[in-house]
Amino acid sequence: MAKITVFREPQSTPFAKPQVRWLLLVMFALSFSSGIVVGILGEVGVSPAPVEDPVWIPIFYVAMFGGGVAWYIKQYGPQGFQVRSLVGPTPNPWPWKAMLGIWFMVFLFSMGAFQLSYGALSLVDPERVEGILHQSLFKGAEGTAFPVLHNLLMVLLLVVAAPILEEFLFRGVLLHRWGTRWGLPGAVIGSSLLFGICHANWIGLSMFGLVMSLLYLRSRSLGLVMGVHALNNGIVACLEVAYSWVPDTEPATLAEFQGGWWMGLLLIAVSTPFLWRFIRQNWQLTAQPLPYGVNEQRG
Repeated sequence: MAKITVFREPQSTPFAKPQVRWLLLVMFALSFSSGIVVGILGEVGVSPAPVEDPVWIPIFYVAMFGGGVAWYIKQYGPQGFQVRSLVGPTPNPWPWKAMLGIWFMVFLFSMGAFQLSYGALSLVDPERVEGILHQSLFKGAEGTAFPVLHNLLMVLLLVVAAPILEEFLFRGVLLHRWGTRWGLPGAVIGSSLLFGICHANWIGLSMFGLVMSLLYLRSRSLGLVMGVHALNNGIVACLEVAYSWVPDTEPATLAEFQGGWWMGLLLIAVSTPFLWRFIRQNWQLTAQPLPYGVNEQRG
């Protein structure tokens, strides 16, 4: 890969002063306080479900991430931060074929990374991996007091809330803040790794974050990146629902999962050349100004 000169943003941008640690502290406080409130309501007999009921998971998520986004806009809006410049232009027309191609290759890599990484983990911590294999995004009456509400909230979380809030924070705020402070190459890698660490399949989702970062730099459209993220989550949800409709299906046993290591290797072998080509072709964009500044200048 050719050596490139790192472009450093001028210190007059809205991202010169914001401190990521304060944003993370606010999000942690919102999540913690939400749990405390639900726990207290449960103790006095007002809460409709105990705090450990999965129906609260999407609600706590929105309180944490949505509250963090709202705090950031309120805190730094008066200092010149504009959501419009961060989100950028809306593609017209939408590049559906490119979106599907990028998503498909990242999806294959993510599945392969999960198979190999958790297959290896199962050799030292089989109980943890077996528990993960038996988890489901959607719950029946045996899993939550409000299965219909839980599943509806999970669909909205996966397809709407998570793509918008996570892309705003990771590809938006963190990428620009760290890009202003350390340069864009480090910001792309750092924000992608943090995005992956925040998910169970950290290797696959780190690659997802890296590709989404470069797609944002290429298009300057956070809306486009949110669309790919929503597409990914929506298809994952549809696949899980479709699998649950197949009669007489049982979750894969640990032995069956371990025996599928070759499939994980195959998926990574198929997807990596395409992803490497995409990364190599677009890495030069990390030497260019950040999308916010370009969008702001173009109005």
